[in-house]
Amino acid sequence: MRKYVPRFVSVSLLIFALSLIVYAVCINSAICADIVNSTVSHGIRYVLALATQWLPFSLFELLIILAPALLIFIIATAIRRKGIVKKVRFLMAVVGVISIILTSYIYTLGIGYRTSSLSAKTGIEAKSELSADELLHTVSIVQSELNTIAETLTLTDGETHMSYSVDELSERIVRAYDVMLAEYPVLTNYDSRVKPVYFSTVMSDLGITGIYSFFTGEANVNVEYPDYCLVYTTAHEMAHQRGISRENEANFVAFLVAISSDDEYIRYSGYLNLYEYLVSAIYRLDPELYYSVSTQLHPTARADILAANNVYNMHKDSILGRINERLNDAYLKANGTDGIITYNYVVRLAVGYYKDK
Repeated sequence: MRKYVPRFVSVSLLIFALSLIVYAVCINSAICADIVNSTVSHGIRYVLALATQWLPFSLFELLIILAPALLIFIIATAIRRKGIVKKVRFLMAVVGVISIILTSYIYTLGIGYRTSSLSAKTGIEAKSELSADELLHTVSIVQSELNTIAETLTLTDGETHMSYSVDELSERIVRAYDVMLAEYPVLTNYDSRVKPVYFSTVMSDLGITGIYSFFTGEANVNVEYPDYCLVYTTAHEMAHQRGISRENEANFVAFLVAISSDDEYIRYSGYLNLYEYLVSAIYRLDPELYYSVSTQLHPTARADILAANNVYNMHKDSILGRINERLNDAYLKANGTDGIITYNYVVRLAVGYYKDK
């Protein structure tokens, strides 16, 4: 048997099998999931981020581009191998690499879906039932903060812009994480940076503004959208990079991080993105109330929303987007969430956060 299976394959398969056992335990115990996610998983995420941080490009994007060629190479190499032993050993090596990737997923993202809720960790109530008065109270506070900052910003080509590079943005978001975690110590922070995706147009076709690559440790961002979206997406993907797997929780952590920053534009991004979630909830509850609230938004913020909508509308009918939406919904449900609807649960956390403010 040993002549067919390289030693590293045997080791990687053993580690994968043990990881499945750990994962099964975590599925049934949020306490165990919390412990693993904050220790072993944190270490793996940190090492991966550190290993790829120095690259000036997204390794994840490069591997996706090269994937078809890599598949052809694997098939061709398997065919060229002479003798059954060499063929089997090569294919087993491929299996070993796949098992390493799957093990990486279990620890970097999978277990994170099974941890205790962000509400339990922070003490912020995630309300299950929302009234119009509660939503209005929350949106009035957010809109007031948003309008105050918007008054200081200027529009260029119909949208606002941050005054620094993406790398500088990463540094400012990392500092903001330190401030946020002083009040809500829900994860461990470390230095990292986001990677702008070169083919961001393809991401827009897929309906994606950012993605955390669990096997390269990179937080990747779509740079086709306006800067206020880029800022928020950076904070969101860094939340995944630090162990917050659920999308709704990463959205709310991104808000908490953004408003913890000493940079006005980052705070503006946090308030504007949360505002969009809130007014969408109001619209579903009462369209007339929505129009009444939205007229009070500062014109600068309204222009930014329009700029983001323009990018979205250019790609909304993409076949890739429809396929990705179905796959994403299935993926989220497989990880114990309610599917893509969970993205809207950030509103419940926001109402709880502003309940006594």
